[in-house]
Formats: sequence, C-alpha cells, structure tokens
Amino acid sequence: MNSGDLFAAASVVVSMLALGVSAILLGRQNKHLEHERNALAILEAINRLTDATAMAAFEGLEGVHQRYPTDQDILTRYDDSDDDRALLLVAQYFETVATLARRRVLDASLLVDAIGYMIRVRWGTIREFVYHLRKVRGNDFIFENFEWLAMYSAWWREIPRPGNDPNFDRDQFAGIEFKL
Repeated sequence: MNSGDLFAAASVVVSMLALGVSAILLGRQNKHLEHERNALAILEAINRLTDATAMAAFEGLEGVHQRYPTDQDILTRYDDSDDDRALLLVAQYFETVATLARRRVLDASLLVDAIGYMIRVRWGTIREFVYHLRKVRGNDFIFENFEWLAMYSAWWREIPRPGNDPNFDRDQFAGIEFKL
C-alpha cells in the first residue's frame, strides 16, 4: 500500500468520523429545538385558555343550565342566543387546545400542571348544560375534548410526582422563610 492509498483511506475515515459527529450534534440540536417549540406551544395554549375574552364568556355562562332547564327551552331559545355565542367562543378556545392535547400535539400533563384547576372549574361551569345539550342534539361528541382535558386534569392531580426530582420534594424549602 502506497502513501496515496493511506492518505485516501485516512481521508475516508476522517470524513466518516466528521459525518458521525455531525449527525450526533444535529440530533441533539433538533431535540433542543423540539423542546423549544413544545414550550412555546404550551405557553400559547395557556395564553389562549386564560384569555380575557374566554374568561368573560365563562362569566356569562354562569348558571346556563338553569336558563335552559327543559329540552324545549334548548330547542326554542338556545340557538343564536348569547349563551350559544359564548359556547362557540369556548369551543374555539378550549375545545381546540383540548383536542391538540388529546391528540398528543401538546403535552396534556404540562397543561394541567400549569392551569389544571382553572380547566376543571371552567368545565364545571358548563358541564351540566353540555350533558343536556348532547342529549337534546343527539350528539355525544359536543365538547368531548374539553371534557377529556378536565377529566385528565382531575386524574393527573392525584398522580404522585417524581420522588427523585428535588423540584417535587415537599420539603425542598423547609426552614426557608418567604419574604417580600
């Protein structure tokens, strides 16, 4: 084997090493970018669910079940009412985000860790009416994703947090006094 062959073989080995290292580094960078995209998506979802317009819609929906106590009330007075418009807005915000969480586009556990209580309270505001509306419309899928997210949140709050992570240790701040 002459020096030209050795140089060519060394060149191929160096190229393969460079390709391998580049692949590893690009994989790590891609993972980092994926985490950033997910974090931005979760923050946007939280922003959407806590939007003042959505909160105002829920305030208007307080007591909606009492306003339409019978099937006939829903059939004659609900369509094109303020409550109908408020529920459409809620669907636009909550049902969309809940669908993305249910389909695993968004991490549902992060969402419910951050705003689970709010999700459960908001679902509680419309739950009875939605069940009644489903029956009257003959459609069991009305707000099914929002209900799923609220139920997931209720389930998730009972799950023990990781025992080996100091950020979930109940005694993490023992002995430290919080001062403003």
